[in-house]
Amino acid sequence: MMQATFFQKVIICMIAGFLAASLVEWGKMFVTGADDALNKGYKSTVPADLLQRRR
Repeated sequence: MMQATFFQKVIICMIAGFLAASLVEWGKMFVTGADDALNKGYKSTVPADLLQRRR
């Protein structure tokens, strides 16, 4: 069985960190896209100045 050197461990950790960050970003995009797809018809199209006048 071969032992990994320190440099190999650093490379493995960098790859694992990159994959974890990629998974997190993919999850954010997936949730945002799914939310937009589900709520497309419910988005408010009222101009912002009308919202300010109601208060």
